[in-house]
Amino acid sequence: MASRFDILLDNPILTKHARSRLRRNRVIPWSIVVVTLCAIVCWSYYQINQLSGTTPLTLIIMLQVVTLVFAGAGEIGSSVGGARESGILDFHRVSPVPPHWLAVGFVLGAPLLQYWLTLLTMPFAVFLAAVGPAGWQGLLAFEFPLLLAAGLVHTLTLLGAMISKKPKAGNRGLIGLVVFGLFLGQGLFFGVQYMLFDLSGRMVRIDFFGQPVPWMPLVVAYELILIGFLFVPSVRRMRSDRAHLYTKRQAVAFLSTLMVLVLGVTWNLKGVDGVVLVMLYAMVFIAILLAATLTPDRSEYIKGVRRALRMGRRRPNPWSDSGVNRLALVVLCGIVLIGTTIAWEVIEGRGANGTAAYSQTIAIGVLTVAYVGLGLQAAQLFMRKHGQTLFVLFLFFAWLVPMVVGAGLGGAGYENAAMTTMAVSPLAGILLSTGIIEDAMFGVSVQTVRIAALLPAVGFTFLFQFLLELIQRRLDRAVRGTSARRSPDPFDDIFGVPDQEHDPELADPIDGPVVSSSKGGT
Repeated sequence: MASRFDILLDNPILTKHARSRLRRNRVIPWSIVVVTLCAIVCWSYYQINQLSGTTPLTLIIMLQVVTLVFAGAGEIGSSVGGARESGILDFHRVSPVPPHWLAVGFVLGAPLLQYWLTLLTMPFAVFLAAVGPAGWQGLLAFEFPLLLAAGLVHTLTLLGAMISKKPKAGNRGLIGLVVFGLFLGQGLFFGVQYMLFDLSGRMVRIDFFGQPVPWMPLVVAYELILIGFLFVPSVRRMRSDRAHLYTKRQAVAFLSTLMVLVLGVTWNLKGVDGVVLVMLYAMVFIAILLAATLTPDRSEYIKGVRRALRMGRRRPNPWSDSGVNRLALVVLCGIVLIGTTIAWEVIEGRGANGTAAYSQTIAIGVLTVAYVGLGLQAAQLFMRKHGQTLFVLFLFFAWLVPMVVGAGLGGAGYENAAMTTMAVSPLAGILLSTGIIEDAMFGVSVQTVRIAALLPAVGFTFLFQFLLELIQRRLDRAVRGTSARRSPDPFDDIFGVPDQEHDPELADPIDGPVVSSSKGGT
């Protein structure tokens, strides 16, 4: 009889990793190394009579972080990359093992040795917490969020290994994690000390929508939510390499949840300058990433139109994976608009910055999300293979070139032209349009900068909407077999109307193309 624990007890991927990772010739040497390091820390601080201080326990916690978080993430990246490169992952996909079992097997099985080594450090951590100022409460309050933080990093590593075009990218990801850990080592050291030994301060409770909440349950809740939303695309990619990372509904739910979480922890920052600006930049970036994950390519859309025609519909459901991203993009833009407007009205306040006015700034950010999503969708439908490359080239000229040209003009002494040119790019235009740094604009009026930032956002939004509708109609017409047009269209020379002779994707491999006949047959 099947049990709910079979995903752990009867998981073939987890069993395979348990047999390979926990071999005696690997476990014993690494166990000796970890226990020796912990013993050296305790003995060294005992000799200088500082065993009851804060530093020994912090060093043990740092060893746990390096072992479990960084080394464990490297093991996951290497394991998934090897499975993809050898082709064994494709075998698992056609096996009866569910995709979420595969994901759990990799994310828990690959770092099994690191979990064991971390467990070996726990007696030393408990001893140092008992003789030191942290106590077992402080240690417990830190270890549980640390375990979930490791799960968050491991899930993110699994997702990165699944979406990487080169399966062996996991090894380079390990190097990046090591460099990242070394770079932030000092800050992490003092951060661990603060969390362990200053629990009587303001870290005990964090305001969530104005209500004080114990920090550990709040951090755990945030980590669990992020792990869940990052685990979903990993499972989808375990099912198929061509699957979208998120469905359109999942992307909307993810952005909505993030907006609520961000508003909750910033709710008490009344009158603090820059809250809206930071939130807008972050949400625009995340919304653009989510829009890219739910944008179908040309092949997928053609198959969706063909299925819709067989079911008596004109186009795929806009909420399906093969439907264009227009409707979901509107919802994502609405979430960014509502969330940042609430932050402006309730958190930062209209009069907090004097000259700052976020109405046009928020509009620029929302329209940036809109035209990036629409432009990417149009490029994906226009070109079969190189749509993303074409759109990235557009972003280079629309975002980076104005920044470089503006910097050059500023260096040449043309400050007014420099500020106006840089405002064309949303990277700088969102900031400049707020008026927060009006004194540094060298005499350029804030309204001029706002117009320079707003016009490209509005223009690109309408342009890409027009192009998307144009390309979509021609693609629909070609799939329905009406490529023989009664009247010429001036845009045909630019875009063309594909047919099955020039575009093999339009040929139905089963029933043949759907064509119209003058005699009434189809």
